[in-house]
Amino acid sequence: METLHQLVGLFPYAILGSILAGVICSFLGIFIVSQRVVFLGAVLTQVAIAGVAFSFLHIIHIETFIANILGVPVQGNDFLHNFEPIFYSLLFAILTVIVFSQTHHQKYLTQDGILGIIFVVTIAVRIMFIQKSPIADIAEVESILKGDILFISQKEFIILALILIFTLSVFTIFRKQLQFVTFDAESASAHGINSKVWLLIFYIIVGTGISLTTRFVGDVFAFAYLIIPSSIGILLSKKVKNVFLIAVLVGAIVPPISIYFAFKFDFSSGPTAVVTAFILFLIVFLIKKWRG
Repeated sequence: METLHQLVGLFPYAILGSILAGVICSFLGIFIVSQRVVFLGAVLTQVAIAGVAFSFLHIIHIETFIANILGVPVQGNDFLHNFEPIFYSLLFAILTVIVFSQTHHQKYLTQDGILGIIFVVTIAVRIMFIQKSPIADIAEVESILKGDILFISQKEFIILALILIFTLSVFTIFRKQLQFVTFDAESASAHGINSKVWLLIFYIIVGTGISLTTRFVGDVFAFAYLIIPSSIGILLSKKVKNVFLIAVLVGAIVPPISIYFAFKFDFSSGPTAVVTAFILFLIVFLIKKWRG
């Protein structure tokens, strides 16, 4: 109990932020799994990191441009310091999903093949960007790769909350269209829904959510929570509503529990959250298999 009190006192926003990140990823993961584009999650997490690494090259000084418009100094401005990594992470992800959305139903290459090409090229480019980054910035990029959730601050918690609100709002307002293109694309045209346009919108929303969340919790955590909670939900229920409920609950409950174990046994919080979620998945899978 003493460890728990100490953890809450030292890292309140890390605990709350891990819950938000888990919910965002698990919610979006259901759509990714249903679309059978699981590899897209892995690609977008790598693209997001590549965007962050590119921002540290400081080739295009967007922060200076914005500072001139707002009439504020760049030095010591926390918002501008974090703007470029978020901007390029988001830009790279949106460009990727726009390209990927145009590959739907094309006859030359499979979507998995296209995603595989983007994935390996992105990793190579990310390495090249990191090699050319200043030493101080390399450490920051590597910390994002590791994804230590304990370092989520109040500012990052607020951004994660805004991402969650934006994601849920869009999926609530356009629930009918997005459900058709993700769960029943063949019937979309019959209901007067332009599947190509709404599929693009869907991918942009997913790309936005994944890229921004990856920026704060790392690629390993983001990808794992896109896949594992939704897989647990699918194992436990056949109803779409229940799958959403189970996945979101797993995404909300497991990360803070993982932070406790990471803090108590001195592990990195991101990998611990992944392993904990996997152990839960394994238990559910074995019980499901045993019951037949």
